[in-house]
Amino acid sequence: MLDWEEIVERLRFSYHEQIEFMSAVTIVAQFEHIKEFAREVHFSIDDELTDMVEAANASLSKHVRGEMAVFFSENMFKGKLDYVMVHVYLRHREQLGTPEDYLASYRAMPANELVSHLAAAIYSDEKMEWTMGHDWSEISKDGELLYKLAAASELSDHAEHEALLEHIRYPEEYKQRTLFLLEQFYRYAYLPIRDRLRELGEAGAEKYKALFKEKPEQAIRDVAKMDAELIDKETDIHVSYFAQVRVSIHRDDQAGQAHLVVLGVNNDAFAWQREDQETIERFLKVIADKRRLEMIELLHSKNYYGNELAQALGLTPAAISYHTNMLFDLNLIHLIKADNRIYYELDKEKIAYYWEQTKRVLLP
Repeated sequence: MLDWEEIVERLRFSYHEQIEFMSAVTIVAQFEHIKEFAREVHFSIDDELTDMVEAANASLSKHVRGEMAVFFSENMFKGKLDYVMVHVYLRHREQLGTPEDYLASYRAMPANELVSHLAAAIYSDEKMEWTMGHDWSEISKDGELLYKLAAASELSDHAEHEALLEHIRYPEEYKQRTLFLLEQFYRYAYLPIRDRLRELGEAGAEKYKALFKEKPEQAIRDVAKMDAELIDKETDIHVSYFAQVRVSIHRDDQAGQAHLVVLGVNNDAFAWQREDQETIERFLKVIADKRRLEMIELLHSKNYYGNELAQALGLTPAAISYHTNMLFDLNLIHLIKADNRIYYELDKEKIAYYWEQTKRVLLP
């Protein structure tokens, strides 16, 4: 029997600025693909995030935007520079507290090691066995060996393979170009929204902290999308505004080191949306009926008791009971007591929620 309270006690919700910086760079670089993905799953991206991305692109030079296209995959499910960035972070995780710390760590990384992680990302996406039995610690330090292995393992995309070989052949150039990109993004795109991102991230952390405490089983299953047994020791949770909907888990088996989980700030809304997809059809059926729509319009202005509602609509009490039962089924109305009478009260927030979900389905 799982002790949910004990499991939740292991979770440490906080804002990790260096993670949000990495998320921001990646999302801006891949935003067109992310918008397409959101349309496919009928999920609405926050308008504020769209504004942030547009402002970031406007603040960056044409050259930097071109470099982002070169070093990030347009496909959010394939790794390139984002994969390299994550490995830099994980290697120095305990020493990093700010994006400035992160950039300093990137600057200090050996160039050969950076391009070796790039190769690992690309070949992993291609599901290719390319190391030929060599130890990873040897490959990451030996540029000639890395080039030899990559040259012998041709990718399905010839242009991508040539680009990878070029980066491996000139690792310092790869490092300086990607470092320049990250520094320019930090200075011109990230700094103007730094405080706002912290505000949003900290609010998201507080929201999830309360949700996981109140509904631990549901939150772990639906928001974190993980088996509770994975939380077998202290686990840091960063709630990312830029990522919106995301689950990323890094388990650290070293003694004294916490696991790391990154959750999108709207994971809960997305889970709720998916759970309620089946109810959208019922909601449309409810509001498609003229009488029920009139009932909703009346209750929007004030609460009514049964006979009063019947008189206003010209219906019998039995008909009122029939229509209100359908509204009750979707939790659109509640019963409240006032003046020694039982009134129908409209749940305006639930109406607004179902309406927003309906628009997401019909107008993705």
